[in-house]
Amino acid sequence: ELDIADQDLLLAILAIAFVTNRGSELSNESNMYQELWSGLETKGIFSKLNTLCISTSYYELNRELNKVDSGKNNEWIEHSLRRLQNTTIEIDTESRRGGTNFLSYDIDKINKKINIAINPVSAAVLLGDKKGFILHNRKERLALNTTPARALFSILVGIVNQKKSKTLSAPMLIEKMHFIQWEETTTQQRKDLKKSFKTAIAEINKLKEWNIKDNQNNTITIIRG
Repeated sequence: ELDIADQDLLLAILAIAFVTNRGSELSNESNMYQELWSGLETKGIFSKLNTLCISTSYYELNRELNKVDSGKNNEWIEHSLRRLQNTTIEIDTESRRGGTNFLSYDIDKINKKINIAINPVSAAVLLGDKKGFILHNRKERLALNTTPARALFSILVGIVNQKKSKTLSAPMLIEKMHFIQWEETTTQQRKDLKKSFKTAIAEINKLKEWNIKDNQNNTITIIRG
C-alpha cells in the first residue's frame, strides 16, 4: 500500500524529468529500454501511448526529497520504487479500458544509477499534454513537515483551483486523508483525527498562497492565492 512518502518520491521523479527536460521517449516499438517498457505492464489504451525513461541516482533522488544520501535512505528508495512498480493505474469505461504500473525501474548498484520508466499517464504531461491535469506545487509541498499536512495538501490542490475559494466538509477530507469511513470511527478516534486535521490546517496556513478557515461546523473554507 502506497503512503504519502511514496507519493513524494513519484513527484520527485516527475520533477526531475520535467525541470531538467531530459529523458528518452519510449513506445511499445522502441528498441531501447525494452525491459523497462515491459515492466510497466501496459494494457489496453495505455499500450498505445508513449512514455519517458530517465536516468537518475540515489543522490539526486535524496536531494529532491530533502534527505541525505545514506544507506538507510537509499534502501528506502528501493522499497518505495518497488511499491510504485507494484501499484497499477486502471481505467474501465464503456469507451476505454487499460492499465499500467506507476513506473518500472532497474538499478545499477555498482554505479548507483537508477533507470526509471514513467507511466504513460504522467508522461503525457511531460510530453506536452497539459489538459485535465493538476498543477501540484512541489515547493509548497516540501515546505510541509508532517504527513497529515502533506496528505491534506495533496487533496486540496486537486479540488481548489488557484485564485479560487471553496467550502468543504471536514469529515470528508479526513476520510480521504486516512482512507477511512467517518461513520465507522469511535468517539476517541474522531477526537484524535480532528486534532491531527487542525494541526495540518495550521501548517498549510503558513504557506503564502493558502488561507484555510475552520468554520466550526464541520466545514472549512479554503482560499487559494
